[in-house]
Amino acid sequence: MRMYLGRDSHFATDDMTATHTTVRHLTSRVEDLGHKIFMDNFFSSPRLFDDLDRCKINSCWTVRPNRTDMPSDFGPKQLKLKRGNVRVRTRGRLTA
Repeated sequence: MRMYLGRDSHFATDDMTATHTTVRHLTSRVEDLGHKIFMDNFFSSPRLFDDLDRCKINSCWTVRPNRTDMPSDFGPKQLKLKRGNVRVRTRGRLTA
């Protein structure tokens, strides 16, 4: 058992951040079972979504607009939306 005690950089690899490896470790027992995971923007990223999707784990999360691999027009300065406006981008099964 590995207890999560906050961001721990020694779990990071060249391909995955520390939070990405933490989520993958926590979800490793439910791969290929079609489970759904909900998380906040601290853990979420498009790369993590792709990784979970390959393992047949559905996910839904909030995301920080400046996160790596997000569309360039989703930055904080570009998202000056008025109430009721929506901006949507899709890539495969990922929708932002």
